[in-house]
Amino acid sequence: MALSSYATEFYAASILIGEVTNIAVGGSSLTEIDVTSLTATDKAYIMGALEAGTLTVDFFAPENFAEISSVLQPVSGDDQASVFQVLFAGGSLTASFNGICTNLSISAEQDGAVTASSTVKLTTAISWS
Repeated sequence: MALSSYATEFYAASILIGEVTNIAVGGSSLTEIDVTSLTATDKAYIMGALEAGTLTVDFFAPENFAEISSVLQPVSGDDQASVFQVLFAGGSLTASFNGICTNLSISAEQDGAVTASSTVKLTTAISWS
């Protein structure tokens, strides 16, 4: 049976980011290092550093946006990763990782809800539980 996105929650530094409309996380990859010698008949590789990927989360901007922006606002020179968690389907599947925010935007249109979007550069692999 497929996993539903219903009741999925997103936490940034233990703060619940409510009213989430979309979450995209992943894109992790490893660098391939070619170690094929001149005498080899087959290509040989070892894996290099992990490129952990990114997370993008879209949400309705809540009244406590100032508190949320303190966690999701990019800071120049920031090297302190925050802890993030996505609890899919009310916690039946959890993705945990560390990351540094690289983008926070907010938008509003006439007769529409105020929305926000944040992008996080993952600094660790995703831990699934």
